[in-house]
Amino acid sequence: MKTPAVDIEVQRAKAAPDTGIAWTKTRFRSNGPDTVEVVSNRPADFVFTQVPLGGSFAAELTCGALYQSETVGLIRPRESGALFRLNRREADIFGVNAPLEMVERWFAGKVPKAVQRLLDGMGGPSFLTKAPLPSYLRISLEQALHSRLPLRTQLIEAAALQILCYQLETLSTDRPPGVAPREVQAAHEAHVMLQAEAMAPPGLGELAARLGLAANRLALAYREVFGCTVAQDTEQARLRSACDAILDGTPIKLVASQLGYASVSSFTYAFRKKMGMPPRKWRNAQARAVKRIE
Repeated sequence: MKTPAVDIEVQRAKAAPDTGIAWTKTRFRSNGPDTVEVVSNRPADFVFTQVPLGGSFAAELTCGALYQSETVGLIRPRESGALFRLNRREADIFGVNAPLEMVERWFAGKVPKAVQRLLDGMGGPSFLTKAPLPSYLRISLEQALHSRLPLRTQLIEAAALQILCYQLETLSTDRPPGVAPREVQAAHEAHVMLQAEAMAPPGLGELAARLGLAANRLALAYREVFGCTVAQDTEQARLRSACDAILDGTPIKLVASQLGYASVSSFTYAFRKKMGMPPRKWRNAQARAVKRIE
């Protein structure tokens, strides 16, 4: 699919019969920051979330509600369709949705109040929550998308379901036990900082100082909110940033240096341990996958 200014590639999977979830992977290519309008006639009888895999974007739903790629949680639209404002020449977006009826069925008749409000479409033109996705879920999704195994489709479905369920659980819980609302907010702010400064991320102490919170309280809140430690999320954010840089054509030696590795070989070892192949081979594999799509 191609518009006058933007090339659009879409991979689409039909709804799985057992879970009802469906997913899409969309790649936008343009000459620079651009705007793309996606129009749909589909009835708005579903909830969805979106995951930025490369680049970032801001979006405006047909009804006027705004959201950012890094903080989007669950969306219950009143109308299908959105206006995407792309911030880079290329942007990859993974979207997953599930029918309202199926989501209600997952809770076996005990739907939490916040989730019921979502299903009922309360809260304005669209119901929109804000919950940054932990890096470990994004990395799991990327590994599934890059898989060459016969069960690749099932791996992607499993990752998509996990992402959707994480968002529903986040919405269902007002706050983790023993963690104050201010600390929950600080954990979310720390997560955004880590993503924004992934090449040279601040440590726990610096994050806590910026947010005016004791380091041990921030560590507890982060673990409760995101299911991992600040250090674990930092490592995954660095890996994602390295993948983006490699795909953008940045020399591997420079990527290793920017991430603070003493040598290319030590970076290659760490990258291969996470992604299953060396950086250069991984980049070539992504290029071949794009070529097959084209």
